[in-house]
Amino acid sequence: MPMRVLFLQQQPCVRALKYAVALRAACPDIRLAFAYRGVTLSGLYANGDELFERWYRLRNGLERDLRSAVGEFRPDLIHSHNLPDSLTVLALEVTDGRIPVVHDVHDLQSLRRTPYEDGFPEPREAIAFEKRAVEESAALVTVSEELLTEIGVRHRLPTRVLTFPNYALRRDLPGELPPPDRPRNGALRLVYQGTLATNDGHYDLRELFATITATNVKLDVYPNRPIPHYRGLGLDIRRKLPPARLFAALPAYDLGWAGFNTALNSAHLDTALPNKVYEYIGCGLPILALRHKALARLVDAHGVGVILDGLGNLAERLDALDLVPLRRQVAKIRFDFTVEARISRVVELYESVVRA
Repeated sequence: MPMRVLFLQQQPCVRALKYAVALRAACPDIRLAFAYRGVTLSGLYANGDELFERWYRLRNGLERDLRSAVGEFRPDLIHSHNLPDSLTVLALEVTDGRIPVVHDVHDLQSLRRTPYEDGFPEPREAIAFEKRAVEESAALVTVSEELLTEIGVRHRLPTRVLTFPNYALRRDLPGELPPPDRPRNGALRLVYQGTLATNDGHYDLRELFATITATNVKLDVYPNRPIPHYRGLGLDIRRKLPPARLFAALPAYDLGWAGFNTALNSAHLDTALPNKVYEYIGCGLPILALRHKALARLVDAHGVGVILDGLGNLAERLDALDLVPLRRQVAKIRFDFTVEARISRVVELYESVVRA
């Protein structure tokens, strides 16, 4: 059915871009626009801006600017991505039931003990906004079943819910992979790509990386922003690459690292399935991770990697690891875990919400 969807977010993120790519391919008559509050668009979406018919910058007068965007674009629904949940609440107030709002939860504020890494200010009423955003929206989307369970413990769920993980975009993945039975030449090659921090939160991986590089492992890191505090830990810091080039480089590695610092945000980590996990799988790369609940379930259920209870016996575990069957299994299922393969579930949700 023809549909107009207005995405709403603090600032455009890769998850919204993935939705847009797959929605435009699956539904040629869908029309998309984006309302955002944060930074300017320059460089945010390489080869992605054209997916959206209009961009609306919400400046100081948030309510006024959102009303103007809604009035001009006339969406059939608003797809609001947290954090902050206050933007979803604003959308609910502006539309006043006339237009359904879908609330997409990347992070549950009440599970975190550190600020969101993108650094926007959190309102004092954050948990109250979280409750309203979940309970008053027409539908709820979460990134994992574990996150949906945690939300259900805290809030009344809407009638329509969907779990839609952070799948990779198939269009960006390499078409061919190296042979699964290629010999290991020298030290095992481990890679990490994505966010790094120094705030003792879950992306503060300095201690984990120092322990890993003390074994016979070569660790390369592709950070999404400069992080000088990680120099001197025995790892090789590579420059940031656009997705297609990064994904072309990843298949040369043996394992993709997806273990995080549990000191402060272990409850959040148990619900998270980060983008990088599906990007590793899409690039034919088995996963090496710590026992974060949602991630361990994914890896164990599909046989796509190794889950560690700690790094105490890392060298022995890696020396005994047979990579060939892992590579074959990842290669077998990698295109099933893409946005394009699963986007029909989002379309069905949209249609259900609009009809209601």
